Amino acid sequence: MKRYLIAVALSFSCISAYSQSIGLLDLINLTSLKPEQVDNYFVAGRIFQLQFGETVDGMLVKHYQSAGKTPKQETVLTGAGIKTTSGDVLHTVSYVTSDPQNIINLIGQTKNVNLKLTFQGADAVNNIYIYDNFLYHVVIKLNFAQTVGSIDITQKYTF
Repeated sequence: MKRYLIAVALSFSCISAYSQSIGLLDLINLTSLKPEQVDNYFVAGRIFQLQFGETVDGMLVKHYQSAGKTPKQETVLTGAGIKTTSGDVLHTVSYVTSDPQNIINLIGQTKNVNLKLTFQGADAVNNIYIYDNFLYHVVIKLNFAQTVGSIDITQKYTF
Protein backbone atom coordinates (compact mmCIF):
# COMPACT_ATOMS: atom_id res chain seq x y z
CA MET A 1 0.00 0.00 0.00
CA LYS A 2 2.85 2.38 0.82
CA ARG A 3 4.46 1.72 -2.56
CA TYR A 4 1.17 2.48 -4.28
CA LEU A 5 0.80 5.81 -2.46
CA ILE A 6 4.39 6.76 -3.19
CA ALA A 7 3.97 5.87 -6.86
CA VAL A 8 0.80 7.98 -7.12
CA ALA A 9 2.40 10.93 -5.33
CA LEU A 10 5.47 10.72 -7.55
CA SER A 11 3.32 10.55 -10.69
CA PHE A 12 1.39 13.67 -9.75
CA SER A 13 4.54 15.57 -8.88
CA CYS A 14 6.09 14.70 -12.24
CA ILE A 15 2.94 15.74 -14.08
CA SER A 16 2.74 19.07 -12.31
CA ALA A 17 6.49 19.72 -12.48
CA TYR A 18 6.30 20.61 -16.17
CA SER A 19 3.76 23.11 -17.31
CA GLN A 20 3.58 25.60 -20.09
CA SER A 21 2.38 29.10 -19.24
CA ILE A 22 0.27 29.72 -22.36
CA GLY A 23 -1.31 27.61 -25.08
CA LEU A 24 -1.60 28.12 -28.82
CA LEU A 25 -5.32 28.95 -28.68
CA ASP A 26 -4.61 31.65 -26.08
CA LEU A 27 -1.91 33.14 -28.30
CA ILE A 28 -4.25 33.11 -31.29
CA ASN A 29 -7.02 34.76 -29.26
CA LEU A 30 -4.63 37.54 -28.19
CA THR A 31 -4.36 38.71 -31.82
CA SER A 32 -8.00 39.85 -31.83
CA LEU A 33 -7.97 41.66 -28.46
CA LYS A 34 -7.60 45.40 -27.95
CA PRO A 35 -4.48 46.52 -26.01
CA GLU A 36 -6.40 47.11 -22.76
CA GLN A 37 -8.02 43.67 -23.06
CA VAL A 38 -4.57 42.11 -23.47
CA ASP A 39 -3.41 43.91 -20.33
CA ASN A 40 -6.46 42.62 -18.43
CA TYR A 41 -5.82 39.07 -19.69
CA PHE A 42 -2.26 39.06 -18.34
CA VAL A 43 -3.14 40.84 -15.07
CA ALA A 44 -5.96 38.36 -14.36
CA GLY A 45 -3.79 35.33 -15.13
CA ARG A 46 -0.80 36.50 -13.10
CA ILE A 47 1.39 34.21 -15.17
CA PHE A 48 3.04 36.97 -17.21
CA GLN A 49 4.14 40.41 -16.07
CA LEU A 50 4.60 43.50 -18.20
CA GLN A 51 8.33 44.15 -18.58
CA PHE A 52 8.29 47.17 -20.87
CA GLY A 53 6.66 48.74 -23.90
CA GLU A 54 8.29 50.26 -26.95
CA THR A 55 7.01 52.07 -30.01
CA VAL A 56 7.73 50.23 -33.26
CA ASP A 57 6.41 51.65 -36.55
CA GLY A 58 3.94 53.81 -34.63
CA MET A 59 2.54 50.90 -32.61
CA LEU A 60 3.07 50.23 -28.90
CA VAL A 61 4.63 46.78 -28.58
CA LYS A 62 4.43 45.38 -25.05
CA HIS A 63 6.78 42.70 -23.72
CA TYR A 64 5.32 40.34 -21.11
CA GLN A 65 7.62 37.87 -19.36
CA SER A 66 6.73 34.76 -17.39
CA ALA A 67 6.38 35.57 -13.70
CA GLY A 68 7.59 32.22 -12.38
CA LYS A 69 11.03 31.69 -10.92
CA THR A 70 11.98 29.06 -13.47
CA PRO A 71 15.21 29.22 -15.45
CA LYS A 72 13.22 28.71 -18.65
CA GLN A 73 11.98 32.13 -19.75
CA GLU A 74 8.85 32.76 -21.75
CA THR A 75 8.10 36.12 -23.38
CA VAL A 76 4.96 37.26 -25.20
CA LEU A 77 5.05 40.35 -27.42
CA THR A 78 1.75 42.05 -28.27
CA GLY A 79 0.79 45.21 -30.15
CA ALA A 80 2.79 44.70 -33.34
CA GLY A 81 0.98 44.49 -36.61
CA ILE A 82 0.57 45.45 -40.22
CA LYS A 83 -1.57 48.43 -41.17
CA THR A 84 -3.74 47.73 -44.22
CA THR A 85 -4.70 50.27 -46.87
CA SER A 86 -8.17 50.49 -45.33
CA GLY A 87 -6.62 51.58 -42.02
CA ASP A 88 -7.26 48.33 -40.17
CA VAL A 89 -4.43 46.66 -38.29
CA LEU A 90 -3.67 42.97 -38.69
CA HIS A 91 -2.19 42.18 -35.28
CA THR A 92 0.78 39.92 -34.61
CA VAL A 93 1.48 38.13 -31.34
CA SER A 94 4.93 36.65 -30.78
CA TYR A 95 6.01 34.08 -28.21
CA VAL A 96 9.65 33.35 -27.40
CA THR A 97 10.87 30.65 -25.02
CA SER A 98 14.16 29.10 -23.98
CA ASP A 99 12.41 25.76 -23.42
CA PRO A 100 12.19 23.70 -26.63
CA GLN A 101 9.52 21.46 -25.11
CA ASN A 102 7.12 24.42 -25.08
CA ILE A 103 7.56 24.88 -28.83
CA ILE A 104 7.11 21.15 -29.44
CA ASN A 105 3.91 21.22 -27.37
CA LEU A 106 2.60 24.21 -29.34
CA ILE A 107 3.34 22.44 -32.63
CA GLY A 108 1.25 19.55 -31.34
CA GLN A 109 -1.62 21.94 -30.59
CA THR A 110 -1.84 23.15 -34.21
CA LYS A 111 -4.20 20.32 -35.13
CA ASN A 112 -6.66 21.39 -32.41
CA VAL A 113 -7.03 24.85 -33.95
CA ASN A 114 -7.34 23.65 -37.57
CA LEU A 115 -4.00 24.94 -38.79
CA LYS A 116 -2.53 23.23 -41.83
CA LEU A 117 1.22 22.76 -42.28
CA THR A 118 2.11 24.63 -45.49
CA PHE A 119 5.90 24.66 -45.20
CA GLN A 120 8.53 22.73 -43.29
CA GLY A 121 12.18 23.56 -43.78
CA ALA A 122 15.23 25.17 -42.26
CA ASP A 123 17.54 28.12 -42.58
CA ALA A 124 21.10 28.40 -41.28
CA VAL A 125 19.97 28.46 -37.63
CA ASN A 126 16.36 27.24 -37.26
CA ASN A 127 13.91 24.55 -38.17
CA ILE A 128 10.93 26.45 -39.62
CA TYR A 129 7.30 25.37 -39.68
CA ILE A 130 4.63 27.52 -41.33
CA TYR A 131 0.96 26.85 -40.66
CA ASP A 132 -2.06 28.57 -42.17
CA ASN A 133 -5.81 28.63 -42.08
CA PHE A 134 -8.24 31.19 -43.47
CA LEU A 135 -7.82 33.49 -40.43
CA TYR A 136 -4.18 33.16 -39.28
CA HIS A 137 -0.63 32.75 -40.52
CA VAL A 138 1.67 31.04 -37.99
CA VAL A 139 5.47 30.81 -38.22
CA ILE A 140 7.21 28.53 -35.73
CA LYS A 141 10.98 28.47 -35.36
CA LEU A 142 13.08 26.14 -33.22
CA ASN A 143 16.85 26.51 -33.42
CA PHE A 144 19.02 23.48 -34.10
CA ALA A 145 20.64 23.60 -30.66
CA GLN A 146 17.12 23.62 -29.15
CA THR A 147 17.97 26.49 -26.84
CA VAL A 148 15.35 28.95 -28.07
CA GLY A 149 12.15 28.84 -30.06
CA SER A 150 9.57 31.33 -31.24
CA ILE A 151 6.10 31.60 -32.68
CA ASP A 152 4.67 34.52 -34.64
CA ILE A 153 0.90 34.56 -35.20
CA THR A 154 -0.52 37.13 -37.63
CA GLN A 155 -4.15 37.81 -38.44
CA LYS A 156 -5.17 37.57 -42.07
CA TYR A 157 -8.47 39.44 -41.56
CA THR A 158 -9.71 41.93 -39.01
CA PHE A 159 -12.75 41.21 -36.88
